[in-house]
Amino acid sequence: MMNKLRSRMRWIMIVIVVAFLLSTFLMYEGRRGRRGPRRDADGRMEDYEVAEINGRALMRSELENRLRAYLESYGQRNMASLDLSSLYQSILDRYVLESQMAREAAALGVEVSDAEADRAMKSYADEFYPTREAFYQALNQSGLTVDAYKRSLARQMANERLLRMAVGEVTVSEDEAVSFYDTMKELLYRRPEGFMVHLATFVTSQDAEALRKRLDGGASWDLAVSGDAVSSQDLANVTREPIFLSAASLAAGALSPLDSLDVGQVSPVFSVSSGDFTVGLKMERVSESVSPYDDVSSDIRLLLRQQQERQSLAEYEASLMAKAQVVILDPELFPQPASGDETPTSPDAIPAVLPISADASPAP
Repeated sequence: MMNKLRSRMRWIMIVIVVAFLLSTFLMYEGRRGRRGPRRDADGRMEDYEVAEINGRALMRSELENRLRAYLESYGQRNMASLDLSSLYQSILDRYVLESQMAREAAALGVEVSDAEADRAMKSYADEFYPTREAFYQALNQSGLTVDAYKRSLARQMANERLLRMAVGEVTVSEDEAVSFYDTMKELLYRRPEGFMVHLATFVTSQDAEALRKRLDGGASWDLAVSGDAVSSQDLANVTREPIFLSAASLAAGALSPLDSLDVGQVSPVFSVSSGDFTVGLKMERVSESVSPYDDVSSDIRLLLRQQQERQSLAEYEASLMAKAQVVILDPELFPQPASGDETPTSPDAIPAVLPISADASPAP
């Protein structure tokens, strides 16, 4: 009896193993059959895998959803003028980077709680919408649930924490700041000789001439361009505070009618561009000067710190991308590198954070 039972069990196990191997084979064959453009019996394009990232398939539908979200965020409607293969590559690179960041965050235990995401969501709603109800209505109209939005928000917040950890605390030494100032002083911190000038532009020459006469009659600029004074005129643009124009910019070109004016003198009506009528008033001569280091040192430190942070981020993202196992399954969608050029498209070609989408979140 026991021998008979053992014999039956052996055959049952064999059947299970064979069934498992057969199902695995068929599943693989089914996946492989979807790798490439294919139409169904009605002639419609079926969904298929365009790439694999760390063993996870990226479907054509998901790639198109991400492309659509990117184009809509920039108001781009005319796809005929776009280099789609480069866009596909950029979106793929961003997808790979997001996937790698999710894996890294999970490995390091970087996470955002539901309560934190909820507070961030409500803070965003309060800042950018008149009421929270309006925010929830906007979510509903976009096809997103509150839970899906919070999950996407939590992923983004976790990524930000991961990047802050990767960059660390960036400090700029005094020597670095002084060296930058000495190198860029002539280019960035020297202000040439020039003038403080007021300008007002009108659609018609009659309105511009009316302002010129008011100024010639002794009216101050503030009074001459006040709401009451120009309410019946077609005013296109006006400076409420005087702007700096270098002497060189007045010597030739559209602003040359201001060059020969004395300080306090009103210009004749002239045109800066086709179809406008401008009046200018020279307010003050400004001598050539160089901003001292102490006045600009804080700005220099901020600039250098931001540059170092961007460089550190680029290096960190490149290291994550290098770890990814990416297999292109539809090479016709993506640009092929020139011979000897294996450098991937930078994911910085598109925004670091795509519009939140319920179906555009890579799995770790």
